[in-house]
Amino acid sequence: MGLGGVFSYNVSTVSCAEAAFSTRSDESPWCVFFNSQLNQNSISIYLDDWFINERIAEHADYFVLWGMSYGAVFESEKSEFDMGCRFGAGGDFFFWNRRLEFFMQLVWNPYFGVKKEDGKLSPVFRPVSFPCSAGLRLWF
Repeated sequence: MGLGGVFSYNVSTVSCAEAAFSTRSDESPWCVFFNSQLNQNSISIYLDDWFINERIAEHADYFVLWGMSYGAVFESEKSEFDMGCRFGAGGDFFFWNRRLEFFMQLVWNPYFGVKKEDGKLSPVFRPVSFPCSAGLRLWF
């Protein structure tokens, strides 16, 4: 099992930086991220299925993923709930007998939802959302 930390920058109409905790297992193709935006009171969960995960060298792999995202923003004047789909690719590099993993990925994550601001509900649709992530995982 691999556990680690991630830093992301989401290039979007509402760009933001995120910090995350990530977990992954050799027994499952799923990778899970628990995120928080650094400039808002928010949480999000990304569930990614690495349906292609191939070794290109002894210490380097690449992967292609699809997944789902769920998020919520809680601030005094507004709240937002959203969900979306994810499609992306990345690479990971291993050190110390594949015990330390450095990874990078770029994902397209369009999402929709609803937000409440000043007591009014309105729909949210953001087709332009590209989280770019890099992180480290320690494997046990």
